[in-house]
Amino acid sequence: MGALAIAPSNDKIIYAGSGEGALSGDSYYGDGVYKSTDGGVSWARVSSDQFNGQASSAIEVDPTNPDHVYLATLRGRGGAKRMTHPTDAQFGVWESRDGGRNWTLKRGTKDELHGATDLVMDPRNPRMLWASFWGDAIYRSTDGGATWTSTLGTLPAGNFLEGGTRFALGLSHPNGAANPTIYTNFDYFDLSDTYHPSQVWKTVDGGTTWTVTAPGSGPDAVAGSCGTQCFYDNFVKPDPTNPNVVYVGGSYGYNNSPQSGGVFRSTDGGATWKSLGYDLHPDFHAFAFQPTNTQHVVIGNDGGIWQSFTGGGRNGAADPLSAAQWENLNGTVDPTSGALIHSTGLRITQYTSIATVPQVPGQYWGGTQDNGTLRRSLANSRWFDQAGGDGGQVLVDRTTTNPLNPNLPAYVFGTFFGISPYRYNPSEVGTFFGNETIDGGINLTDRAEFYVPWVQNQSNPNQIFLGTYRLYRTNNAEAASAGDVHFDTISPDLSTGCPGAAPNGARGCFISAIGLAQGGDGVYVGTDDGVVSVSPNAVTSNNPTWTRVGQKSLPNRPITQFAVDRSNWRVAYASYAGFGAATPRNRGHVFKTTDGGQHWDDISGRLPDVPVNSVILDPSDDNTLYIGTDVGPFSSRNGGRTWKRLGTDMPKVAVWQLDYDASHATLVAGTHGRAAYTLDTGVSTPALAVSTSDNGLPVGPGSQVHYTVTIHNDGNAPATGVRLDVPLPARTGFVSADNGGTSRGDSIRWRDLTVQTGGTTSVNFTAQIANRLPSSVTSIVNDGITLRSDQGVDASGSPHTVPIAPAHSVTITAAEQKGGARVGTDASYTVHLTNKGFQPDTYTLSTTSAWPAKTFDATCTTPAPTTPTVAPGSSTDVCVKVTVPADAANAATNDTALTVKSSGNATVGGSGTLTTIAVAVDTLIVDQDLGAPNVQTAYQDALTANGVKFSYWDLSADQALPRTYVTAHRNVVWFTGKTFPAPVTPYEGLLKTFLDGGGRLFLSGQDILDQAAGTTAFVHDYLHIAWDGTERQNDKATTAVHGVPGNPVTDGIAAVPLDHSVLNATFEDEVTPIAPATAAFTDDTTAPDALTVAAGPYKVVFLAFPLEGYGTATQKADLMKRVLTYFTT
Repeated sequence: MGALAIAPSNDKIIYAGSGEGALSGDSYYGDGVYKSTDGGVSWARVSSDQFNGQASSAIEVDPTNPDHVYLATLRGRGGAKRMTHPTDAQFGVWESRDGGRNWTLKRGTKDELHGATDLVMDPRNPRMLWASFWGDAIYRSTDGGATWTSTLGTLPAGNFLEGGTRFALGLSHPNGAANPTIYTNFDYFDLSDTYHPSQVWKTVDGGTTWTVTAPGSGPDAVAGSCGTQCFYDNFVKPDPTNPNVVYVGGSYGYNNSPQSGGVFRSTDGGATWKSLGYDLHPDFHAFAFQPTNTQHVVIGNDGGIWQSFTGGGRNGAADPLSAAQWENLNGTVDPTSGALIHSTGLRITQYTSIATVPQVPGQYWGGTQDNGTLRRSLANSRWFDQAGGDGGQVLVDRTTTNPLNPNLPAYVFGTFFGISPYRYNPSEVGTFFGNETIDGGINLTDRAEFYVPWVQNQSNPNQIFLGTYRLYRTNNAEAASAGDVHFDTISPDLSTGCPGAAPNGARGCFISAIGLAQGGDGVYVGTDDGVVSVSPNAVTSNNPTWTRVGQKSLPNRPITQFAVDRSNWRVAYASYAGFGAATPRNRGHVFKTTDGGQHWDDISGRLPDVPVNSVILDPSDDNTLYIGTDVGPFSSRNGGRTWKRLGTDMPKVAVWQLDYDASHATLVAGTHGRAAYTLDTGVSTPALAVSTSDNGLPVGPGSQVHYTVTIHNDGNAPATGVRLDVPLPARTGFVSADNGGTSRGDSIRWRDLTVQTGGTTSVNFTAQIANRLPSSVTSIVNDGITLRSDQGVDASGSPHTVPIAPAHSVTITAAEQKGGARVGTDASYTVHLTNKGFQPDTYTLSTTSAWPAKTFDATCTTPAPTTPTVAPGSSTDVCVKVTVPADAANAATNDTALTVKSSGNATVGGSGTLTTIAVAVDTLIVDQDLGAPNVQTAYQDALTANGVKFSYWDLSADQALPRTYVTAHRNVVWFTGKTFPAPVTPYEGLLKTFLDGGGRLFLSGQDILDQAAGTTAFVHDYLHIAWDGTERQNDKATTAVHGVPGNPVTDGIAAVPLDHSVLNATFEDEVTPIAPATAAFTDDTTAPDALTVAAGPYKVVFLAFPLEGYGTATQKADLMKRVLTYFTT
């Protein structure tokens, strides 16, 4: 719903305009106007289909006639990929004189960028209307909408279309007042394309003259109240009985000190303002007065509904921000414990994703719009936030149990908005914001969806695929340290490459869906601009091949999800967003392929022409499909030939995602605005998947290939009497099989296998490749596996390919290709040589270098011109030492070429380059501000003022900071600016090595510890900080920092102000030092926000605030001098 209005003359009559008018990507379209004549107990749609696909922004009811109604409409979005619904009616202001049954356009436009965003009526003269149009102007009608006049008057001229200016309107005309008072709030670009933050204006002469109200100051500054989101969260509402009392709503002030804002009140017509947005959820959209008591007010934001009986509080002249008074009307759960605080029965969560937890029946996880990633508590069936912010796609490791709690999954993975992957250990139930960032290797500047898609390989939970405009893959998602998780790019741009909106009207050219099987190597990728690409080997190859498919058979609309047969990746289903009218020659919404994407069939049947947001395949029955659409869930029991609505007791609501737990026969649906639902399918059966693997060794003519076939049962019943048939690969002969396998002609058979519920059964066989192979044979392919159980459940496997390797081949990989050393010393590099041939081999080693360089054995002690014999598929390490000349300049570089040649074939070999950086100074600056903004001069100037020469490394230019280059320095000055979240986590292993070697670390930045970044072993054991991850210590803004008497660095330093304008942020942290660490600075509350520690061989100075905001240049230089003195004493 986008608008509500109660008839002033009969409060039993309520009008509701469907379709969300907030203009965000997920502001849903509606289907017209609904009406209640019994105070909201029952509702009926009263308008015709003319408003289908549009959204409502405002409704005004004539105070003298409850059947006389005006409606403001604008564009609506549909589906999880935000496509515009086709509509025949114009956007604008409409009038009904018969209670909403028939409507007449009063002022309209066909341009979806210019719909009506607000509408107010003068209660003393119902023929006086004011309407605002998006990116256009404010208009007034004095004749009930028959004619309209622009009333921008003395408002500043602007290019209102460029920034999508939304004029919020508010009107007050109490008894006895000659004219109404009109308020508006908006931001804009002027005619010179200069941006102007929002300001509140008012007029008392019908719009001829507008006066800007006071901007306010400090945390009470109403100027810029809606930030850069004035199109989305922007209202202005004056008291209908007193035009001097006016409320303004917008965006929460995260950068305020303290954090506050988003709701403001003036009681003197805008001369002064007070912030009422203290400890509230952000993004304010709605406001209402109780008609008989205007001190009773209600606000609506992205987090729900709050009310106040004191006008929001802060009614005393000197009341602090904390004196704002709001009652939370939403259910509340303690995020640290999951305990229910109170419940109101309000179920309006907008789920963006949903996931079941097979290890814990009844527990679910869900990503939500601006309400975090939620977890359903088993104790009280309530949902509570675990990560904060927006919640994007959530993933649950469905196979690995948690080592700290066997009743939980090992990890849950989530995102905020944009490229922000993290993981969470659900055994740590007491840690709100306990998520660990895992974005290593991903280019965070890639163009990408608002909620990026990513999927986990259910047969290998360490493998996750993430899509921007290209595909990334990690093979160590569950590494012990989050900082070690690394993604590699495994595709080119898989979209059409547009830099802005997609040609088909979608938000952009981004990957929107990824699909893969539990068994097999194939991966499907779909994009918002309608491109489907398939790789047959993206699960296993470091350089997969990609082919665009379906250009003639698939619609040019956004792909929302793939459902891939768990055993045979060549069988897959694709669901589509958008509407058939956009692609009239291909109107379908669900398509199927059985040949890896070469051909696709439309299986939409008689499904309604609405976006299909989710498609999943029943793992126990490959003919059963479930889909989530904009009008609810549907199912097919016959492979898509026919479809039926699914389940009962579920409203007709948009389902954004479905997930199925076959082990408990539970289907769960996450909806847009009506919470989450579950359905017991009543199925009791095995759910089988089969996969094939080999031992990974290089093979050639005459080699033996050792295969393993694994059968998984994710169902809720054992599979008995399983019959498994595996064709013998062409050009191979049978050698052996275990577990009762027998050779029958060209296949191997197993009979009477059993796979327990939730278990796996594996069998092994060996085949020998023919001694002679035609040159055209480049691989051995195992395909055609079938299995069937006595319960009637069957599966067919994916092809498994083993490449034919050359007799001799070698790869070279350096642990670090770049390093450093002090002048006059050696830089040592460990290089891995892997035999990729199918014959044993030895290798000769040589170097070419301007600086002296030699090869050694793996211990770096014995010169080694050759390697020992290396078996096929095995590796050996060699060491290369490069001597840095004593007279080399600091930061001078040298490239050493290492050449490797096969002894078995002199034409086979490889080479690699090792880059060495000379270090001739003691101090290294590590710049991790990522240029947002650039603050390195504060550190460079502070060192220079003390006569200190330094090396400099910019992580925004090169994230691969060499370990030996760091350890070649004595002091490291590391700053993060406002890089967020967990900037240092990926480098903790490097810093451990540096500190264990006696290094000195000066670390400064804002929000370094936020979320789980402050709970790592490195923070605890090396920085000596106790951090509980809660808001007790996080984001504690301070106006100044205060030196601590007796501290070896800050003794004698008085209060030094922090300039928050440097980073335009106020996210300082508080810390609890762990002995022997001692507090170095305290904040305004006397809580420590910095420390020093000398432990074992190392020393650390840590600031939980940015040095760049600390005092003057002289004070920065003084602090730097104190730190360096501490390091040298």
